[in-house]
Amino acid sequence: MIRKTTKDILAESFLELAKTKRIDKIRVSEITDNCAMSAPTFYNHFKDKYDIIVWIYVRDVKPFISKIGDSDHDWKNTLCEAAEYYWSNKDFVVNALKHTSGHDAFLFLVQKINTEQMVAAVRKRLMTEHLSDEIMGAYQGLCLRHCQSHA
Repeated sequence: MIRKTTKDILAESFLELAKTKRIDKIRVSEITDNCAMSAPTFYNHFKDKYDIIVWIYVRDVKPFISKIGDSDHDWKNTLCEAAEYYWSNKDFVVNALKHTSGHDAFLFLVQKINTEQMVAAVRKRLMTEHLSDEIMGAYQGLCLRHCQSHA
């Protein structure tokens, strides 16, 4: 039997609310009331509702993104798994994309998380802890141009 953590319960509550309400309109008190927890419990685990969005995304995509670079798991498999994730969670993803902005924008949070995972995969593949400034600058430049073209 797999037991749910407090974080899992709070995340389920948030996701349940996000099915019928814009993410920017959900209050922490609604999340906690929905799962019979207190606000202090929420804040013991998350700094705000945007932190829970990041936690949900990382929890859900890390299992397949972390396989990048494994000999038995190629980029195509990762992209297919990512497409399946986005499709099966499209209502949440669309809500998050439409109703978050600024430094809490889902698009930028996803880009940051994906960058961290990709850099970790490249480091693993190259068997190094350090990537040159040239490699990192080129990658970050591509990501920045991509995000700006979709903002």
